[in-house]
Amino acid sequence: MSIVLWDIDGTLVRGKGGRVSVNAFTRALRQVSHLQEQLTYPENAAGMTDRGIALQALAAASVDETQAQAILNEFSVAYLVEMEADKHKLLADLLVLPGVPQALQALHSRGVTQSLLTGNLKPIAELKLGLVDLAEYLDFEIGAFGSDHHDRNCLVPYVRERVAQKFGQAPRPGEIVVVGDTPRDIACARAGDARVIAVCTGNSSREELLEHKPDALLEDLRDTDTVVRTILRYSSYSDPALIV
Repeated sequence: MSIVLWDIDGTLVRGKGGRVSVNAFTRALRQVSHLQEQLTYPENAAGMTDRGIALQALAAASVDETQAQAILNEFSVAYLVEMEADKHKLLADLLVLPGVPQALQALHSRGVTQSLLTGNLKPIAELKLGLVDLAEYLDFEIGAFGSDHHDRNCLVPYVRERVAQKFGQAPRPGEIVVVGDTPRDIACARAGDARVIAVCTGNSSREELLEHKPDALLEDLRDTDTVVRTILRYSSYSDPALIV
């Protein structure tokens, strides 16, 4: 069994600068917390989960943990409402990164199970990838999302459990590969006993990613053959002929 888990922002897609998601996030959190101008979106959010970002913003506004946890449930609903309302702006702002559709399609054609390990809340992930026509290649049922836990390092076990429930067998160590663009992607894979391939398509530099020792590093996903070979090599794929 081979499971490939893709990060979304900075790996599959990125914003063109319109900050549509960030603005919707901030509006929703201000709305449900009633804090208005006291809340700001953290600058160091790359690779964090949506819930983690919300908790950090609330803590910075001196909201205690118990109250913050209560706010999170309302926030999840409000954030989706704001994103749905801005989905035309979101579509205009989203850029599918070079090589992504080809890589997803190539792995899909080889029978590789692909899903997500993302800090996005699940409904937000579904909305984003549906808008850019990438959802068809991904099994959302077995993925792990920011709605599962605020700590990204806790997400890989959700995938193991969901794969076991769906297929009757959990992936063994080395059969899950996380593909992401931040040091936090690398850390969460290590915490979950998964392999990890880093890509230099987000805001982290090549040097910064290498410091965290991913199993492999790709500049981007443009070269489909290289991407597929690299992913299959590190996922302990059962049919070596398909790696050629």
